[in-house]
Parts: sequence; structure tokens; C-alpha cells
Amino acid sequence: MPMHHSSSSRRLASSDPVTAPTPRCDAQASSPRPPQRRRAGWALALLLPAIALTACSGGGDGEGGKSVKPAEIVPPSVSGCRALHVTPSNGVDRAFVDPLITLTYTAPTAGACNDFTLIGKSLSPVPMRTVSSSERALPQGGVAGHITLMPQEALTTDETYELRAGGKRIAWFGVGTLRRGSLVDATDLPLKLDRDHPQSTLSHAQINDLIDVLARRETRNAFEREALKVLARLELPHLVSPGARYGAKALKLTYRSADAKGNPVTLSGMLLMPTQDADGSRPNYNGMPMVIGHRGAADNDATDAPSAGNNVLTIPGLMAAGRGHVFFVPDLIGLGDSAKLPQSYLVATDTAAQTQDMLIAVREYFRQHERAELGRELRVTGGSLGGFGAMASLPNLAAEDVTIKQVSVGGGPFDSYRTADSALRALAGLPRDDYSRYGNLDLIPQHLRRVMDAYQAYQGYSYKPEEVFSADGKQVLPAFWKSYLEGKQNALVAQLNVNSLPGSSQRYDLPEARVQVYHFVSDALIPSQNSVDLVTSLRQAPNRFASVERERCHENSELVKLILRINKSPIRTHVVCFPYQMDDFVRDLPVIGTAD
Repeated sequence: MPMHHSSSSRRLASSDPVTAPTPRCDAQASSPRPPQRRRAGWALALLLPAIALTACSGGGDGEGGKSVKPAEIVPPSVSGCRALHVTPSNGVDRAFVDPLITLTYTAPTAGACNDFTLIGKSLSPVPMRTVSSSERALPQGGVAGHITLMPQEALTTDETYELRAGGKRIAWFGVGTLRRGSLVDATDLPLKLDRDHPQSTLSHAQINDLIDVLARRETRNAFEREALKVLARLELPHLVSPGARYGAKALKLTYRSADAKGNPVTLSGMLLMPTQDADGSRPNYNGMPMVIGHRGAADNDATDAPSAGNNVLTIPGLMAAGRGHVFFVPDLIGLGDSAKLPQSYLVATDTAAQTQDMLIAVREYFRQHERAELGRELRVTGGSLGGFGAMASLPNLAAEDVTIKQVSVGGGPFDSYRTADSALRALAGLPRDDYSRYGNLDLIPQHLRRVMDAYQAYQGYSYKPEEVFSADGKQVLPAFWKSYLEGKQNALVAQLNVNSLPGSSQRYDLPEARVQVYHFVSDALIPSQNSVDLVTSLRQAPNRFASVERERCHENSELVKLILRINKSPIRTHVVCFPYQMDDFVRDLPVIGTAD
């Protein structure tokens, strides 16, 4: 049956954000440590990147369905609607009883793929509702887009279902017994803020003293430590004095989500929850608001996955818990317990689904372990890759009956196509535009490689790395960008547009959400024009928000100028804004249990 679109004030009518190169935050990208005699300015110049650099900071686990010989299906072109990828993929035999069903496609005209239906054993359409739907015009003509549906009722276990477009079958899958977002386990998570004394529970006093803990990590010199705190109070007053009323407990959560084909897989993440308050009273979790943080980029073997207790988001997360909010961060597939799987790096639909599934798991944790029903009020934040994740997840989060109050994003590649297109043209020596004006061209190859690998794993894209990149991975081959400029890479262009937000047909109806967008003007990694265009797009009717604002990154701050002089990291202009974004975010969080 055709899709039915919701227009609830808490839901999004449709779309799919984002994709493009973002940072690798490894030792090569980190700034060198200043000498031990550095003065106070050096000390704070170290602390800010220490917070910020972390912000941009394989095979299955045995749960996926066994390989099934696919039934023969028609070619993926029906009525002008050409499928790039379908989830669950053809032949999956143990899909969730409540799967998210996604078609990624190209078509000659808008709306050609709207007749996307699920057919049951009775050959009748299964009632579905739309989670997200987005199309974007392609430069070569036609559109690229995606549709994500979810069944209104659980599917029947051990039954086979067909996906049809234009009345013709494009895939089939079997249903198992598991549900998306089902909680697997919850264990105490020792946080490594103090390397010598990791602990999973902190008091409200320790949360209010977090910056001092970080200062002790960065320098053992008492004078520098005090100078650091003085300067931090001037630049980051809400991170220095977060006004925590509650203590916090850290947990590692594992939960069910889907892999690249739609098979069940176990993912992990971090949960920070309020504990007793300053008076010793136990918090009331019923109705408690939630905050979702989205991590920055990291390699699969990174030691700072959120569920490892060593991620920068533990800092604002502990402060959120201290102010009476449940805070959680998904590792996303490819990190933590799923590190052997490929990452869905800047793939909007999969990032959104994995985030939605952790929201379901967090609510289930509180039902099972605290006999409590969390509230509907939700805030979302993230920088760089996390800014993309926050925007990409909005349609799926809205489908979970929440009231989104705040969206704080920074430095995200919100227009994947224009970011990549401008970079490739700059590599070819063509004049730079607003998407490549400040770009460091040396950073392009490794990030383009990650994007293309993710498209190959999750969206049906096919390419040979040796035809795109040099053997050492440090260059995009001239033959490739010449081919791109000649219009011979339309498959990649389509993939980039599927994951771009500005200019797409996504519509938001979030009248209580305050959207704050941060981006350093001369960002050398992710062009700030991404955020300019995102703000312009979100302000257009019929989108509804409480407000959409471009926020300050303190470009003219003397401290920022000092950091940019001292810190030689090639991504310093990309990360320097993140601490200010987090400071504003903590400032705007209400303290639950006190008068407004």
C-alpha cells in the first residue's frame, strides 16, 4: 500500500540528512604537547583542544541470519524507480519482527518511488507508516532519495514478506523473533576521566569539579593548573561550574540493532544516569528528560568509543546527569562491541536507525531496572560526525513519541554532495567556491575513502579503491577526478545526494525544538558553508521549529587566536568551536527538580 505520512507536532514529515568527508582524530591529527614551561595561556590552549580534538575524536557477532539462497527477483528498475539498496536485503531470513524497511533509489522524476509496499503471506499490503522520506535533485537530471517505513503492528514470526515497488517484487525476507532496540545487557562502566582512578559513580561535587580533574590530567604544575582554571572560568563558565545537583552513574548498554543487510546485531553505547542528589534523595526517573549525544569520528580500533568510558562526551554527559537528565551515546556500528563490522560512516539512514534503537533500549532499561517510565522531552547534540548524526537521527527519534526540545550541532558535513564536489574540483585546480575556500586538500583522500567504503557496505555502491586512491592512500588519483569532472561518476553523485540535507524534500514539524548550529568560519576540514546552508534550509516553510540560529564560535576571542597560533594540528579550526558549543549546551539545560 502507498505510504502514509504523519503530521504530528512531534514528528518529521520526511527526509534524510548528510554525508561527506569528516575528520580522523588520531595521533597524526592531534596537536603536539607544548613544553613543560608553558605559561597559563599555553595551559588553556592545551585544555581546549584536549576537549575538542576528542570530539571529532568487519565481521558479525554471530547474531545475523544464516545465508539464504535468494529467490530470483526482477532487475532493480521498476517504473523508473531504480533501487540502489533495500533493507532488509534480499534473502535475509531472521529480520526483526518490527523492522525498519528502507529503499534507497534514483528515479527520473520526484515521487516515482512512492509506491513502495510490504506484502505479507496473504498477498495483501501490510499497514505501514513513514519514518522518513527524502528526495534531492541530481545535477545530471532526475532525483536520488530514500524511504524508510515501519510496520504499524509486529510482523509474524517465521513468515516471509516481499518488498514491492511499482507493483513488482524487488526483495524478500523472512522474520525471526527479535525486536529492534531490545536490551541485551547493562554493566557498570568505569570512566577514565582520572586515569589513575577510573570510577563508574561520581558525586555531584565531583561533577562540579570536572574541569579541575581535566586540568590535573594535563599538567602537574600547580601554578599552570590554577591559571588554567582561571582562564577556563572566563571562556567556559558553564563547563567550569555546571551547577550539578545530582551524582551520576555510568553504564555500558548493549542492545539489538541491524547490520548492513538488516540482520540483527548487538551494538553498544554509554548511559549516564542521575543518582542521589546533594541532599541524599534518590531521583525520580518517572518523566525524567533525556539527552542523546553523538560521537565524533574514530577508527574501528579506537580506545575512546563511548562505551569504553574514555570519550569526550562523558564531560557534558556527566553535567547533564548532574542536572537531572538521562544522557546516552550510541557507539554506532563499527565501534565498541561491533568493532569488527564496517562503520556506517555518514550514512544517514543507518546512523538514524541505530540511534533510534538505543533510545528504545534506554527506555527498556529504566522499565526493567528502575520500574520507571522516562519522559518524552528529548535533546540532541553532537559535533562534526556527531553533528551529522544528530541531524540524521531526528526523523527516527520523532517516530518514538518524543518532544524534541533542543538540537545542538556543530561542524557537520550537512551537504555531502557539495562538500565532496567542491573538494574534487579544487583538487583538479579549478577555482574554489564557498565549500572549498578554506579547505586543506591534504585531508580529502582519507575522508573520501571512508565515505566511499561506507556507501559500498551500506548503500549498494560499488568501487575499486585502487582506481580512486594512490597506494599509500594520500592522494586521489588524477584519473578519478578527471572522470568525475567528465560526469562519469554518477553513481557516487547519487550516493552523496541521498545523504545531503539542504535542498532535499525533508520536512520537519518540531514546533518546540530550538536548533543551534555552530561552525568555525575558516574550518579547514568541513566547510562552514554546510552550516550556512543548513540554517537557510531549516528556516524555510513548511518546516516548523521554535527557532533556528547560527551560534558564535568566538573566532575573535584572544584565547582562540592564541590556540590557532600554538596548535599546529591540521584540524584545529575544525575542533576549536566544540568546547564553546558544549558550554552553551550545559548552560541551556534546566536543572530538574528546581524552580524555573
